[in-house]
Amino acid sequence: MKAAVFDGQEISIKEVPIPRLGDSQVLIQIKASGICGTDIAIVKGDLPTPTPIILGHEFAGEVIEVGKKINSNWEGKHVTSEINTNIDFSCYYCQRKIFSQCLSRKALGIDINGSFAEYIVLEPFLLHEIPRKISYKEATFIEPLAAAYQTFEMMPLADEDKVIAIYGLGKLGLLLTQVALAKGLDVIAVDGSDKKLSIAEKYGAKQLINRFEVENISDEIKGSTDNLGADIVVDTTGNPEALIDIVASCKTRGKIHIKSTHGIRTPINLTDIVVREITVYSSRCGPFDKAIEGLSSGDIKVKNLVSKMYDLEKIREAFAAYDENPDFIKAVIII
Repeated sequence: MKAAVFDGQEISIKEVPIPRLGDSQVLIQIKASGICGTDIAIVKGDLPTPTPIILGHEFAGEVIEVGKKINSNWEGKHVTSEINTNIDFSCYYCQRKIFSQCLSRKALGIDINGSFAEYIVLEPFLLHEIPRKISYKEATFIEPLAAAYQTFEMMPLADEDKVIAIYGLGKLGLLLTQVALAKGLDVIAVDGSDKKLSIAEKYGAKQLINRFEVENISDEIKGSTDNLGADIVVDTTGNPEALIDIVASCKTRGKIHIKSTHGIRTPINLTDIVVREITVYSSRCGPFDKAIEGLSSGDIKVKNLVSKMYDLEKIREAFAAYDENPDFIKAVIII
């Protein structure tokens, strides 16, 4: 089969064996796979990973074959998958049903081969069926949308939480914008792209801040919040400088939520966090059922978040597009 393999230096198309189907697994023909910020960080060398490896984890496909111990009803289903594999079901976290933190887990497309390939083999307990009304292209947003919902699973809202500032309007930031608005929050959207800011505005963002057009982002946020700062500030950028400003943008006894997973270390003002008693949250994988429902119901819009679709053979062009175009949101690889 064809696969995009990262060798530690570059990503290229290679012929590799189709994964062997185990008795308790299913074989999935991958139809579409989205490029994530994590994939980009790995290719840039910011996030170390074992190599050679097939990257990719935001995918949708069809089950075309099942193992001997698997119900044949799986055949023909449109599916996507959890990112965390190799679950042992016995460790401290598994006993508490926190499977995403299993001590034996391997992350799809990060620790083990992922979805930039024609086929993948997985265990059915990892899979979620995709309703036929959701296209394969749209279904590549299920995993990141689940992560957007997880923001509020890990950070329950209080009555006084009214304003959320979202730094970074890539795919995740624009999904978060929609989820936050659905929860009744006023959204302050921060980015350097007018196109991305206009999308956030169409969704319903209350305030737009182009980081290249203001002298101080935190001053802009405070200026619209009675000089207090936002109740919640979320980072999706992976930019060290953004994290420094995020602390200044958060109100005293407010909440900061870190969503970026780009492998970048950053200095932040811990004294300011302590003195102003700011709570810091983080989260990664989330509830796929809520994400599928959000897409299926039409509450979450994603069609305008696909910047361009590429054939697998053009995957290097897809990765390059993120650096070449500041308005670029998401590439979907068609396989």
